Amino acid sequence: MHFPRSPFQTRPCNHFFAILLFVVLASGLLLVSTANALDPRLAAVNDWLYVLQPESPASITDIAASAFDLVVMDYSADGSSEGAFTPQEISALKATGKVVIAYLSIGEAEAGRFYWDPAWVDQQPNDPDAPAWLGPFNPDFPDNYKVRFWMADWQEIIFGIATGPTASYLDRIVDQGFDGVYLDIIDGFDFWSVDVPERSRDQTRVDMMTFVQGLAQYARVTRGISNFLVFPQNGSDIILDGGGILDAPGLAYLAVIDGIGVEDVFYDETTPQPPGEVDFRTNVLTSYLDAGGDQRVVISTDYVWNETAPTDSPNITRYDDYVSQAITAGYIPYATVLDRDLNEIVTADTADGFSVPQPRPGGGEVFTDGFESGNTAAWSLTVP
Repeated sequence: MHFPRSPFQTRPCNHFFAILLFVVLASGLLLVSTANALDPRLAAVNDWLYVLQPESPASITDIAASAFDLVVMDYSADGSSEGAFTPQEISALKATGKVVIAYLSIGEAEAGRFYWDPAWVDQQPNDPDAPAWLGPFNPDFPDNYKVRFWMADWQEIIFGIATGPTASYLDRIVDQGFDGVYLDIIDGFDFWSVDVPERSRDQTRVDMMTFVQGLAQYARVTRGISNFLVFPQNGSDIILDGGGILDAPGLAYLAVIDGIGVEDVFYDETTPQPPGEVDFRTNVLTSYLDAGGDQRVVISTDYVWNETAPTDSPNITRYDDYVSQAITAGYIPYATVLDRDLNEIVTADTADGFSVPQPRPGGGEVFTDGFESGNTAAWSLTVP
């Protein structure tokens, strides 16, 4: 199917956005931050759920019926603007007591999103229709493309246009009533300084932190949602300078976020991470928990589940080990399936040998699933 050419390809950056970006870059650190005390909505969270493009059997209705305290989910049931949830649906989900956070990739463009134009990539290589901000595709997720996130035209797609058919991504999320955003591909700053070294690490690091700060400022001040939650995912070492020191720009970045989401800290799917890597990442994450007097939340995802046999002893052992390490480190864990599709609700019950239930406190079925093949006798579509 052919999509119409996106207006973002040729439209110059609007004056409001250019001025806002200049102010952010010039002032750098003088951005609205969260309060020193942990947001009261987060203080009560002890379990969380990560579901992208929530369709059955991990639909918004299923999520509402679950016992998780916080959910990170797509703003749309299928990723498209047509499938976007209504404000009424998000309000009803929040009414169950959950903190509801919208997934938002700011370091990669995703084919099929409202801003996407297939003409950008229908000629290879070096498609003349591609915008300057569009980079190479991600070989692990071929429908995702790296972006030069420091460019104003990309940032304008993410925030700064509040109304109309070209309303920006963040503005759509704010209008739906989400409590905040979960910002993916923060580690894109490494891609453009290491994998494709177009800029130095110092440049890309500051560019990404400034992008996140500007986004937070826009939601909290321009859009008036003063308690809008901001969670970057991964890229935790962005707070460290080239010498591995938490410096003033790193502290300023920490001051505007409410926590961080991390993947693969303790396991690379079913394989334990090397101890040295675990030590490095957990040491860095200590600053996210409490640095500069601010309290934050670390929400952790490890993809430790072999879906073909959910209650086999290796799964139970990995689950128990991962959850134990995460809780000891002060993180809120979510164990899920190694395929990384994030399209299901995974729960565990101590009656089946798991040390800590997921969600916690709670119980219910070991595995709720409808996508993979395997030991279906151990699965259930009944969400506790």
